[in-house]
Amino acid sequence: MAGKWSRLLVVMCWVGAVGCQTLNSGAPTEKPQITRDMKLDEAYRQAVAYGNDTLQALRELARDRNQLAELHRLAEGDLLKEHDNLPIPVLLNIAHVYRISGTTMNPEILNRLARSRQDAVRRIGWRMAATRPSADVARMIESLLSEALTKGSEVEMLVPDMALAIQENGNKGAYSFLVLGLMQQGAPEYANAMLALDPRRAAGPFIDYLSKADFEDLRQLHQKTVNLLTCTVIFRFFSENPLPLSHPNASIIFQYAVSRNRGLSEMAFAVLERIIPDNRQALAVLLSRQPVPVQIAFIESSQRESTANIRLFLDNMKEVAQQKEVIEELNAQQGAVER
Repeated sequence: MAGKWSRLLVVMCWVGAVGCQTLNSGAPTEKPQITRDMKLDEAYRQAVAYGNDTLQALRELARDRNQLAELHRLAEGDLLKEHDNLPIPVLLNIAHVYRISGTTMNPEILNRLARSRQDAVRRIGWRMAATRPSADVARMIESLLSEALTKGSEVEMLVPDMALAIQENGNKGAYSFLVLGLMQQGAPEYANAMLALDPRRAAGPFIDYLSKADFEDLRQLHQKTVNLLTCTVIFRFFSENPLPLSHPNASIIFQYAVSRNRGLSEMAFAVLERIIPDNRQALAVLLSRQPVPVQIAFIESSQRESTANIRLFLDNMKEVAQQKEVIEELNAQQGAVER
């Protein structure tokens, strides 16, 4: 079910993108009329140049004439031979025609487009692979990624649409590419694909990604080092799955809890609220190893998020706190609660 929804999202994004390709890159400013007496190739050329609802009119023309297979071949030929020579809006329209005129994808299209020097062309190729998954496309993905590993060009291969293609084609062997993409680019597509393919392996890389943000960045309203949407995917995961407390960077959860970005702070506190009952002592030790400003900020923030679990956790903090400033803040916080 998750795969169907993610594929639907890709198609919806594609339709939105194609719908905008009307007045770009030298396209005709007047809408061409796709008439029943037009030759198919003429109707095709006019429709992909203009875009918008002429693409659907083209499909209906081909369907009524029983020429969908021929329309599919026209689009495939341009995708294979002209992908680097066409304006991106026209290429998007051709890719859309290819999708709506057939149910399969020639994996060679992905092979050609994924090797383009143009980022937009590569993204179109991967997006097509995501909307038309198959065993042949999956093998092509494996071949492309294996070649990238051999050449050491993994980073150059990365685009978020690649993560969608890997997810939809079930390329579990490409998990390392998803982790690399998460760390290099931080787009939520990588995190979602990791969860779709093997959520059991996601916890460690998710903590590593969260750790890209330092305390200074998290104390701002808007973060520069992490993607808010990706963080949302990660915190939703940890709201239902164990936080790996043995991970060297597990204590980063406390820095998110004191973020000035209220969304990040609330998500981190929600995770802590869930795991504190069974891990109070371990979490107290983790927090005590954080810099003093982080500990004090957490104690102050706990007044806003005060619950029975948080109050009991602060009692554990008193047992392990070492710095004078932290102990004083804990005592002051307890005094305020008692009053």
